Amino acid sequence: MFRFEVTPDEGDAFFVQSDSRDVLRWEKTTKGASAAQLNDNIQMAALYKIAFIAATRHKQYVGTLAEFEEQHAIEVVDDDEDEDGDGLDPIQPAASTTT
Repeated sequence: MFRFEVTPDEGDAFFVQSDSRDVLRWEKTTKGASAAQLNDNIQMAALYKIAFIAATRHKQYVGTLAEFEEQHAIEVVDDDEDEDGDGLDPIQPAASTTT
């Protein structure tokens, strides 16, 4: 779904990958939310909540949504971009070259 770079006011930035479970939880906990909105007219509040849900699920953040919003900057990272330039997703292990 989305890959976020999350930068706290204090500490090091980290990456978190959202998936369908995070979007489903966002839909269930946000009045009037629909996955179609993510393609048509995405709002920053939706991105923050999805990033928060994903970071919480991945155990990369402990706290409330309000604290997350106040203390973190987020950026959606294009799948073609990556922070170390190796083309690998740091969340997923590299494929084995042995057969």
